[in-house]
Amino acid sequence: MSLLGLIRGFRSSDNTAQPVRLDKATNTLQTMDYEHHEIHAGSSFTLSFTADVANGANHDVLLITPNTTKWAHLTYELETELESDFKIYEAPTATAGDALVIYNRDRNSLTAATVTASSTPTSVTPGTTIIRSYHFGSGRSFGGGGRGSHEFILKQDTKYLFRVTNATANNNWISIKLDWYEHTNIA
Repeated sequence: MSLLGLIRGFRSSDNTAQPVRLDKATNTLQTMDYEHHEIHAGSSFTLSFTADVANGANHDVLLITPNTTKWAHLTYELETELESDFKIYEAPTATAGDALVIYNRDRNSLTAATVTASSTPTSVTPGTTIIRSYHFGSGRSFGGGGRGSHEFILKQDTKYLFRVTNATANNNWISIKLDWYEHTNIA
């Protein structure tokens, strides 16, 4: 875009001119990445929890996406005290368990997530579609980092099972954080 174009403003998707705004304190052009914008728009959500997992046992979290074109763009982080296996299954057979609280990351927004989440789902058959698998050692974390390497755009009207398996003979403390924004693509 030329300097004259910046002065006049830029064209948005509906082809109207939008003024370029400068920060009042520094007189500089301010930008933010799209994920940050989704927080400000009230369309970004988070949930986190910790659990003690018995030796050799699993702990599962089930996400269910609605049958709409508002898709969840999800990232995840996992931390464990001891050696663990982590898998994300797409389209498992499972019944929702204990509902997990999902928070809007804009704490002033009343917008609720369209994705639902539960811990310890029942009647679980993970299936064979594993979209992420990772084994890691004691005191390690997994996920986070660059959004491009850990983000999934979840399929609409689909279940996702996040499974952590304790790979040790001792109880294992785990912590999972899921972050996503919900966005409808512009055609």
